[in-house]
Amino acid sequence: MGGAGCVDSLPADLPVPDLLSATGLYSDTPAQILNPQVSRFTPRWVLWSDDATKDRYVYIPECSQIDTSDMNDWSLPVGTRLWKSFTRDGTLIETRLTQRVGSGPYDWVMTSYVWNEAFTDAVRTPDGLSNAKGTAHDVPSEAACRQCHGALEPKGGGRPSRALGFSALQLSHAGSELTLDDLAMAGKLSAPPAAPLDVPGDATTVAALGALHVNCGPCHNASADAVPQLDLNLWLDAGLASVEESGAYLTAVGRPNQVFADQQVTGRVVSGSPDESSIWFRMSQRGNNAAMPPVGTEDVDAAGLAAVEAWILGLSQ
Repeated sequence: MGGAGCVDSLPADLPVPDLLSATGLYSDTPAQILNPQVSRFTPRWVLWSDDATKDRYVYIPECSQIDTSDMNDWSLPVGTRLWKSFTRDGTLIETRLTQRVGSGPYDWVMTSYVWNEAFTDAVRTPDGLSNAKGTAHDVPSEAACRQCHGALEPKGGGRPSRALGFSALQLSHAGSELTLDDLAMAGKLSAPPAAPLDVPGDATTVAALGALHVNCGPCHNASADAVPQLDLNLWLDAGLASVEESGAYLTAVGRPNQVFADQQVTGRVVSGSPDESSIWFRMSQRGNNAAMPPVGTEDVDAAGLAAVEAWILGLSQ
C-alpha cells in the first residue's frame, strides 16, 4: 500500500465513461490485455447465470486499504472498480462495471458494456438488452443491477458491501488468482483474519450452504438492505463454529413458510423431504411466480439444486 505521495493509477473522480476502454480494465482493449494494476479473481461459489462463462477483475486503489473491520461486509475504498465479463455460447457479450464513486452507502455506479461486433470495445448500455448478440443472454439495466447489489431505494436486496462475490469467504480458497491470503500479504486488509476462514460441515453441507449463499443470500440476509418481507437469512457468515449457527439453519430448517404458499410445500426446509421444502421447490422453478431467483436466470441451476437436495435429504439422518 502506498505511503506519503502515493498516487492512484485510476483516479476516483473520473466520470463513468461511455466506452469500456476508458474504465481502466485493459491497457489494450482490442487485445484484452489487462491493466497491470487490475487482478483476476474467482469466487469460491459462483453465481448461477444460465451456464454463461464469467471472468472477474478488480482494481483496488494503490493508496488505500479495504476496511475489513466487519469481515462479513467489507467496505471497499472509493475508486474501487470490479468488472465481470459474460460469454454465452462462445460469444463475448458484455462486461459489467461496479464502481465506488463516493463514501456514502449508495455512492456506487453499476452499469453494463455490450461488446461491438469486432470485439474492439464495448459500449455502455444503461437500459440493458434482451437476447444480446443472438443468444439467450439478457444484459441487465442499471436499475436491475442495483436491485441485486443493494444500492437502490427502496431496499429490497443486496448487502452494504455491494461487491457480492468479492468477500472474505468467497476469496478463502487456494486458487491461482487473487485470494484472501494474497490481499493480506499485500497489506490491503485493514484487519486480516487471525485464522483461516473455514466453513463448518461436511462436503455436502458446505456445497449446499455455498449455493444458497451465492444465489439466494444477496437478497435473503440479515443486513439492512435485505428483502424486508420475511426473516429468511441464507447469507453465509465468516467465523461460524457450527452449521447450526448458520443463518440457513436457524431461519430455514424446520421453519414454516412466511409468505410463499403452495399445496405441496409445508415449510422452508423440511428435513429429509426436498419436495415439501419451499427453498428447494422454488429453486426448481422458472417462468412463474414461484421461481427463485426471480431475476438474472431463465434456466434451472441443476448443480445448485442437487446440492441443496442432498443436504435436505441428509438432515433426516
